[in-house]
Amino acid sequence: MKKILLILLTVINLFAINQQEIEEWFSNGEYRKVCSNQVENFFKKTSDESIMSIYGISCLNIHELNRLASPMFKLVKTKEARENAAYFADILFKKKLLYHALIDNVDISYIRLPKSDYILSFIFDKFVKKEYILDGDEYIFKEKNSSTHYTLNVLKESQTNKIILKTFKDDELKSQIEYW
Repeated sequence: MKKILLILLTVINLFAINQQEIEEWFSNGEYRKVCSNQVENFFKKTSDESIMSIYGISCLNIHELNRLASPMFKLVKTKEARENAAYFADILFKKKLLYHALIDNVDISYIRLPKSDYILSFIFDKFVKKEYILDGDEYIFKEKNSSTHYTLNVLKESQTNKIILKTFKDDELKSQIEYW
């Protein structure tokens, strides 16, 4: 019995992660590794706000916005942590409002929120100001003095509808992000 327990503890420690490993993943741009259940479980146990912030930023980098809720509520101890929490809340709120407007056909044009550097913030601001071209069910957003434009539309699926944001540069598709 003691041998089995010792083997079990050894195996658990082999798969455990530490702060240095998470920070290394982040520094190397391995955002999918950082924005994972493993790291989320780590910061829930340790309450380490620097890891929560790294986790949230990594999730933003891979557009996993629904994962921002977990660190957002726990980032309270320092000024920097609260700033990150507010940033995560802002992005998540804009996504939820856009989703509500597009899926449920709700007018959100009266809402004004601060701008940030995340792409959805740009789209949200243009959407509420009605600075877009509506082509059928597709919203087209253009950047001033740029060959970059964006399209936003709804992908209706059986269980969960999604909003699809596409980025084009010189009419070539550069990226596609799905939000739900």
